[in-house]
Amino acid sequence: MRLPEHRLAVKRVQQAPSNPYGEIQDNLVGKDTLPIDMMRCKLAFFGASRFDPRSDKWVRISLFQDMPFPYQLVQE
Repeated sequence: MRLPEHRLAVKRVQQAPSNPYGEIQDNLVGKDTLPIDMMRCKLAFFGASRFDPRSDKWVRISLFQDMPFPYQLVQE
């Protein structure tokens, strides 16, 4: 590669077709974009649900909602 400093950018472009959710596809520097939007996206990947939209400065979520307890996973 002639310009090794661009290796990471090229790799991300090459992986984009096979990973449609690998990158946030939004105008991250737009005046309507809020940091909390990206936080909600990231938390959703960790299983967060029931986002409380009362503020654009903080977020209240539920984790593991309706998931079984460890003792319920034991096979009998």
